[in-house]
Amino acid sequence: MHRRENSQIAWVIAGLFLLVGCGSTPPTEFYTLNPLSASLQTAQTEVSRSDITIGVGPITLPEFLDRPQIVTRTTANRLNVDEFHRWGGSLQEDFARVLVENLSRLLATNRVSVYPSPEPLHLLYRIVIDVQQFDGHLGVGVTLNAVWTLLDENADKPLINKRFERFAPVTSSDYEALVAAHSTALAALSHELADAIRTHGQ
Repeated sequence: MHRRENSQIAWVIAGLFLLVGCGSTPPTEFYTLNPLSASLQTAQTEVSRSDITIGVGPITLPEFLDRPQIVTRTTANRLNVDEFHRWGGSLQEDFARVLVENLSRLLATNRVSVYPSPEPLHLLYRIVIDVQQFDGHLGVGVTLNAVWTLLDENADKPLINKRFERFAPVTSSDYEALVAAHSTALAALSHELADAIRTHGQ
């Protein structure tokens, strides 16, 4: 009889430990990239003419980044995938969305859109981006390494093909600061692309 009671007590204790363990699971946090501040919008330039339409895409990301979880590096060759810190949606789509918004503000035009688009558009320029690295170290910073091409859609030829690399330091050691550094690095790429479009739009 005592053995049976001891067995029941053991099961009760095990169940309590299980409940405590489940209760201590941290909540999942979700993050998104942010565009440039609206206050940074530039004055009207030549590229804001109504006949200039810009398509952004396709944008490709490394397979190891194409996941809901935020990926960080612990060493140059080791990645960490965090189950409790995730992107609010698709990182690839978020990258494209913010880049389109940044270019719209920098070039003072609303004729920038993600490519391909469900609506047929007569594009003058198209930007193709192959992202090779877009991750970082907690408490250190984020590296954006990408190859981009500016295409003349009318002539069906590349105007510029260039590699971009930027390191954006973080302000603290948490994930929110890390994601903010992602946005800073993407803003730097946006400025380089906007300058290239201005040069060819004149």
